Amino acid sequence: MSYECEDCGASFDTLSRLRLHDCSPDQAADGTDGPDDSNAKESSFEDSSLGRQELEDDYPEVVGDLPELCDAAREGDLSTLYRAFAEYERVLTNVAQGNAPGGEELHHDLQFAYYEPLANGLDTAAATNGREVLVEFADAYDPREQEEFPEVGHVIANALGRSVIRTRQAESVAAIPVALLDFLGAIPEYVDEFHIAYEESYTYGWGIGHPEHSVTDHLLALAEDEPKFVKITLNTAFYVDQHAALDVFEAIVTNEDISGTRSKLGMETELTEFYFQAVADLETEKLLGPHAPPYWDGDEDLDRVLDIDPEVRQRIRELAHETGVAGNLSSDWTLQDLEPDLLSELTRMAGDVSGEEP
Repeated sequence: MSYECEDCGASFDTLSRLRLHDCSPDQAADGTDGPDDSNAKESSFEDSSLGRQELEDDYPEVVGDLPELCDAAREGDLSTLYRAFAEYERVLTNVAQGNAPGGEELHHDLQFAYYEPLANGLDTAAATNGREVLVEFADAYDPREQEEFPEVGHVIANALGRSVIRTRQAESVAAIPVALLDFLGAIPEYVDEFHIAYEESYTYGWGIGHPEHSVTDHLLALAEDEPKFVKITLNTAFYVDQHAALDVFEAIVTNEDISGTRSKLGMETELTEFYFQAVADLETEKLLGPHAPPYWDGDEDLDRVLDIDPEVRQRIRELAHETGVAGNLSSDWTLQDLEPDLLSELTRMAGDVSGEEP
């Protein structure tokens, strides 16, 4: 299959080459002004984020052809999707680089305005044409090849995550294309935890046990620098394959080379203790259960409580004692006690400072 540039007419063998070719036609969004009433625009940013219709009404020069392409792409037509993603990337890049008005607030609003419909469109295309479509997008927008995370990466990651979960549930972990796990696993290496795509990365945990991609090695490599990603991903992995996840968990909490703390609301928690919080919700519906991509209806069918193997539970308890994490817990502690609520944690800290028992 060949891909043709809408601007210059050049043809390319792969989507990657089309995306990266050096064609830079003048765009109407570059250097244009926003709405005439700048005071009204600033006020709207202060009050709330702009919805899609407001964006299209106030910034027609910025969004260009994106609204029409986005609507057409909902049905999953591949040629329309290629154009829609290219246009979306152009719009976001222009705003991010200051070549269009609006700044960070407008960039944020644009990220969310077209997030769901384009993710649904890509998901539909994969359902119609096969997972190869997702592999193609993952390769074309691979952050490790481009040495930066793509502006449209959050949308791609959403569709990849849906496919990873469905493939594991309907077929096997081995059937998940490696390219999908590579893309999801790379996200925390290129963006911080406040980036819109960071949440999408947690779906990576559904790849635990893949024969050609070591989720274990990747989580170990990031355990010190990306604790939030590793903790939530590991929590998801327990729901998916508790025995494989236990092996990763044990490797992390017993690794003496992994050190440091995780800050939460001004309180510092040792990383070993922090990682034990990854198993705190396995026997309760109090927390969220395994991670799934936003906007995906299949999320409603996922089990929220794990039927944990007694041997897995016992090994977690042993590790809690071996690492000293259980030192501040009562003799009849449960997994839920491994992640205390904020009030009880503050009470314990106050007792530590005063020298009194909490």
